[in-house]
Amino acid sequence: MNDDKLKEKTARGDSIFPLHVYSHIDTQGNYSVSDHWHNEIEVVYIEEGDLMFNIDMQHVKLTHGQCVFINSEQLHSIYAIDNKPSIHHSIVFDINILNSSIYNYYQNKYINPIIKKSLSFPLYLDTNYVLGNKTLNEILEIIDVYHRKSSGCELSIKGCLLKIVANLFEEDKFIKNDSAFLIPKDYKVRIIKKVLGFIDNNYTQKIYISELAAEANMNTQYFCRFFKSVTGKTAVTYINKYRIERAAKMLKTEDTKEMQVCFDVGFSNFSYFIKKFKEYNNCTPCQYKKKLGFRVFDDEKSN
Repeated sequence: MNDDKLKEKTARGDSIFPLHVYSHIDTQGNYSVSDHWHNEIEVVYIEEGDLMFNIDMQHVKLTHGQCVFINSEQLHSIYAIDNKPSIHHSIVFDINILNSSIYNYYQNKYINPIIKKSLSFPLYLDTNYVLGNKTLNEILEIIDVYHRKSSGCELSIKGCLLKIVANLFEEDKFIKNDSAFLIPKDYKVRIIKKVLGFIDNNYTQKIYISELAAEANMNTQYFCRFFKSVTGKTAVTYINKYRIERAAKMLKTEDTKEMQVCFDVGFSNFSYFIKKFKEYNNCTPCQYKKKLGFRVFDDEKSN
């Protein structure tokens, strides 16, 4: 199993300006994004509410007004907390957006170390340091300019990114990675990527814990402890939640039947599927489709 199964392949912006800002308004308190990674750097700003992040096995709770940096290739997931609504914005960009077409001293000193991963962005944006609030203002400016799409917005955004990098250098906030970091990835991260990739590839059928343990080259008992320590969930809970996320995406197509979706995502019991769907989405599959304005079938009535 290749780590690429968890790699997000969505294009950000275009080849000329590889940056995209995602703004998410979660009114139901059920926002979730399963473990994945991408080559781009991501900056997440919480406008309202709280969100839980798991970044390379580190659990981070963010509340309104806070920012987190997710570096290239870091495995991460995001979840709502206690079914509370939230609003957040994600700036996802290719660091090469700051690359210069000609060689210059400043490119070599400041940008190339980030591109080569000898330097990483800090996990948090600490607004208590001298330039912390200035950096936050640059992040907010990127979000605002991006959505306004005014003439010259690309120049404004690039300028903001350069100011963010400059502020972090001035306050010595970049994390220095030694050569050991650059060659092999962290052992636990590589193992969990392999296991989650197996789940992604096989969630439509029954998955046995012994199969996951074999992927990790561990005995079943040790694997269960390992998996929970890394993801914060048991393997069964993770698989159920992952299947429900897939089901919710499938139900966004009007002609899909709830019972068929149940079996397509790997559940063998329709009543259990409804129970789990309601647990994670605060509504049944039928109610979910009604919220989307789709016609519904009578599958749930027969259970």
